[in-house]
This record gives sequence, C-alpha cells and structure tokens, in this order.
Amino acid sequence: MRRTARLALAAYPFAHRRRYGEEMQGLLDGSSVSLGVVLDLLRGAAIAHLRASSECPENVDAADRLRLSATGILACWVAFAAAGFVFYRTTDGAAFTAAGDAHSALSGAYLAIQVFAALASAAVLVGAVPLILAALAQRRPGRAAIRRSLAWAIGAIAVFALASAGLVLLAHDVGSWGTAAALAVVAGWGLVGLACAAVCVIAARRGLFAAAVPLGVLRFAASLGILATGAMWAIVFATGVYLVALSGLALSATGNGPGGLISVELSIAAALIAMLGAAALASVSSLRGWRALRAVSA
Repeated sequence: MRRTARLALAAYPFAHRRRYGEEMQGLLDGSSVSLGVVLDLLRGAAIAHLRASSECPENVDAADRLRLSATGILACWVAFAAAGFVFYRTTDGAAFTAAGDAHSALSGAYLAIQVFAALASAAVLVGAVPLILAALAQRRPGRAAIRRSLAWAIGAIAVFALASAGLVLLAHDVGSWGTAAALAVVAGWGLVGLACAAVCVIAARRGLFAAAVPLGVLRFAASLGILATGAMWAIVFATGVYLVALSGLALSATGNGPGGLISVELSIAAALIAMLGAAALASVSSLRGWRALRAVSA
C-alpha cells in the first residue's frame, strides 16, 4: 500500500511535486498508509491538475515547461499511434483497396492519413534525436539516471518485440481456439503493448529531466511536437471523412477483429474516438509548449 501511495504522489503535476513532494513523502514515511489515504492522494492529484495553471508556477521554468510539453506530446503520440494501428489493421485488405479504387473519397482520405502519419512520425523522430544525443553526452551526476532510463526503454521494447513475435507464431492457430481465446490473446498483446509504451514514455521523461539539455534543443523539440499535434488533428479529420464515406457501403457492416464480433464501422469509430482523445490531450501539451516558447523568445 505504501508503494501504491508513492505512485499516487507521482500522479500530481510536476510543479506541485517539485514544491511539496519531499514534504508529502516525509508525511507518508512517518505514518501508516491505508486505502483511504491512497484515494485521498488521487483525489488531491485530480484537483491539483485542475488548478495546475495557477499553483506553484514559480517552481517550473521555461526549460522544464518545454520538457513537459515534449514528453506529453510523445505520450499522446504513442496512444494515437496505437489507435492508428487499429485503423490500419481494420482497413488492410483487398476489399478495402477495391472500395478505395471505386470511391475517390475513401482513397483520398486514406492517402491523407498516410501522408500526415508520415509527417507526424518524422516530426517526433527528428525532434527526439537531438534530445537523445544531449542525454547520451550527459556527464555526472545525471548519467546514472539516464542509463537507467535507457535500460528501461530498451527492456520495454524487447518485451514488446517478444510478445509480437509470440502473437505471430500463434496467429495461424488462434482461430481454432474459439472466439474467447482469440480475444484473450489479442487483448493480452494489446495490454502488453500499452504497458511497454507507458514504460518508454516514463523512461523518456525521467531521462530528459536528468539531462542538461541546451535550451535551443528543447525549443526545437517542442516546436516539432506542436507540428506533430497539428498532423494528429489532420489525421482525425481524414479518418472521420473515411468513416463517413465507408458508412454507405456494405463493407462497413462486415465482421472485424477476433471472431468478427464487431463491425468494421464500429472498429473504425472506436479508433477515431481514441485518436480524438489523444489529439485533444496533445493540444493541451502543445499549448503549454507554445506559451513556454513565447516566454523564452520574449
């Protein structure tokens, strides 16, 4: 329970943790921790996020706000890409290719999704490279923390690669196990993927805060993060157009996923809702990054 309480403390906004973190940790270490205490901490974290713009602003300088913006957009892009993968797997097949050839709205929307997905991916990667190089060049005392963060990220990627390899090996046999077993396998793989992605994002944030990154590099990364956010919204719009164009075709009602339990239309709609949520959260991080960029330029 005490470890859970520490995780609840980590849910507080960065500025709040910097201002009150040691004091709150000392209170936890000196008292008993119950489920009620954990729930109170989580409630306090939610309230602190709602008031994040007005509390403890003096504890976060422009460089830290740029770090928070860049890593926040990265987290949103990971979630967005997961939803995009669902869309890709749903619309991958000869039937969808033929439908695209016959309907210009489908082919145009699909092409736009591909173009903006490539743009967003390039923005994230190009923005991340200087940050990684700056982190690897870090000298003591931050070098140990960066190495730990890098080890966690590499480990998470390795675990996901092994899980994906296992899914590929089982792909030919899962269909004969029944719908429930197929759903369990795919859901398990998805949960492993989300967990590994979360570990990578957390490791990236910790490594970035442990590194003395030049302000110009942070500005570059934040600017590309804002560009990636714009590309996310373009993908959301194009996916909406694709869904509307597909809804009038019989193809939209066909079964999709393990056992064909849901329709193609419902699967794309669910992916679109997830994309919309990720893009909205990325916009919040982008807005904070934009304000930080203006503060640095002023």
